[in-house]
Amino acid sequence: MVGSPDERGRRQVAETRAAAVAAAAEAAAPKTASADGVTLTSVSFTLPTSDREYPAGPHADAINGNCLSCHSAGMVLTQPELSRAEWQGEVNKMVKVYKAPVSPEDAAAVVEYLAQLKPGR
Repeated sequence: MVGSPDERGRRQVAETRAAAVAAAAEAAAPKTASADGVTLTSVSFTLPTSDREYPAGPHADAINGNCLSCHSAGMVLTQPELSRAEWQGEVNKMVKVYKAPVSPEDAAAVVEYLAQLKPGR
């Protein structure tokens, strides 16, 4: 594959995202189920996608590689500035409550990235 590791990683994220959107569109055909005079019809919708990534810098690879599968960069970048401890709490919540598959090393790098990019009080 041509390009730097960062470029290849960005291409891979974009290709994976495009494949997921295509699969979701294919599966979006309405489905119905009926019982006892009640008919349920499934509905679907398409969420907007974004090619936007987190700005380059130390640990950008950790946040781009772990967080873009659930969050757009724009959504995170428009959050209020938080302290390092508050960012740590947010990352811990993603891992422990929402079961984000993020290694402890990457979680620490994500916290470091966010604390540097959007430092709070």
